[in-house]
Amino acid sequence: MMQIKPADDAAAAGWLLCADVDWWDLVRYGPPGFDAYVRIAFDPDGNQEHSRVRQALRMLSEHTSTPDHGYAAIWEGWGGQPNPTAPVVPIPHRTMLLFTGPVEILSDTPSLAWYGYPGQGAEPHLVWPRDQAWCLACEVDEEIEFSVGCSGAASQALAESLPGAVRRVYYGEPAPLYDESD
Repeated sequence: MMQIKPADDAAAAGWLLCADVDWWDLVRYGPPGFDAYVRIAFDPDGNQEHSRVRQALRMLSEHTSTPDHGYAAIWEGWGGQPNPTAPVVPIPHRTMLLFTGPVEILSDTPSLAWYGYPGQGAEPHLVWPRDQAWCLACEVDEEIEFSVGCSGAASQALAESLPGAVRRVYYGEPAPLYDESD
């Protein structure tokens, strides 16, 4: 799996489970308590190599003291085949498996964990660095946007690096799941 591997245990995800929030807000926004929350539009062309999640993680790796050590929690129902062996993160309605690796490559966690190579098109569901400086959340059922909880400086850097794709929101704010314009 290159530099991504199952975490030793689920302890690194404990901070997610301690949050006294509804599971839906947790999987859509990550944990509460960050200075800023932003929603970022997914790429319309679905190009995994240039995905906005990949771009966001590249930028966010500059806003952590632990860029070489991050975590990705992936919904256990993602792969459509037997799950890899990894510690379980018991989020209600979204039981996840926990992996670890350098922040910049965690966008490839689902395809690497299930298939052994990158590029299958799915995004990681929750990603954070060891120092918990931010949390990126891609809810399983969303196709329009993903969220990042972070510092004000990191939210500004995201907005500058992804012009027109980033909007500031409040934690738990209702947001559309699907593009209903079709």
